[in-house]
Amino acid sequence: MISVLGLDSGKAFKRTLETVQELPEGTIWIDLLHPTEEERAAIAGIVGIDLPTHEEMKEIEVSSRLYVENGSVFLTTPVITRADTEYPGLGVVTFILNNGIPSTGGHLVTVRYVEPKSLETFTGRLNRQPELIASAEAALLGILDAIVDRAADVLELIGSRLDGIGRRIFDDPLPAKAKEAARKPDALREVMRDIGRVGDLTTKVRDSLAGLDRLAAYLATVSTGRLNKEQKALLKSLNRDLRSLGEHAGYLSQQINFLLDATLGVINIEQNAIIKIFSVVAVVFLPPTLIASIYGMNFHFMPELDKPWGYPLALVLMVVSAVLPLLYFRRKGWL
Repeated sequence: MISVLGLDSGKAFKRTLETVQELPEGTIWIDLLHPTEEERAAIAGIVGIDLPTHEEMKEIEVSSRLYVENGSVFLTTPVITRADTEYPGLGVVTFILNNGIPSTGGHLVTVRYVEPKSLETFTGRLNRQPELIASAEAALLGILDAIVDRAADVLELIGSRLDGIGRRIFDDPLPAKAKEAARKPDALREVMRDIGRVGDLTTKVRDSLAGLDRLAAYLATVSTGRLNKEQKALLKSLNRDLRSLGEHAGYLSQQINFLLDATLGVINIEQNAIIKIFSVVAVVFLPPTLIASIYGMNFHFMPELDKPWGYPLALVLMVVSAVLPLLYFRRKGWL
């Protein structure tokens, strides 16, 4: 699908093109979403640049993601998608800032196979702030600013999720009933799953921030003569925000590791408590078992066997030998 955005009489417009013969007057931004080979070829012919394929966009070499070709700047970066769902994704978006010669018209071209929320947010701003798409450079910086804002929102979401997980680990009271205790391991397993999901999302955000940081640094080196004073200031601000968000993402990663270790520690404590119960039961039943074994021997001369009080005596001894260890353990504070 091909969408074109630009200015018409000072107002922003967005149009979806079914067929591409020529671009509407005032077009600044050409957005290709899941483009077919025919659409790629049509836009490439109009703007006079070779658009990268999906396979080329996914290459991880920096030289394949950030380069200048025939005066046009090609910038490819990973962008977080579906961050507020159970299955977040990380896709790549290519920004092409052409050299502004008459054959290209100075357009910004984006090629993407994902639908990040940040681009929708930027598009929604255009009706209120048409100056954001006054030029290809302004549109590029506006989109990057929206992507960085979205990354910050996702980090805030991660922080709130980690706070909730921390409360579930540390603030839950000890189970008072056996039935609740039986549910405790299931709750901890669910906590482990939630930590894994948050960790995966944090990793994706860090990858996106790292790619954006490289993009912004590269853009600053090749933007001489393209950006005005205000745009250069915005680019520097984006660089600072990216560094700050990267540090915050690193802090969240450390917090995730801490919560993971804490969860494993709680699980270990629960397992030790279970083993403790089995140990106490074994110690309590050991003396009665010894007494029962003694009187279960088949020797002919055993004085208590022919006494009427022998059986009650054995039962009393078994009960006393079981109660005494319990009293001892309770006195020591082991129970």
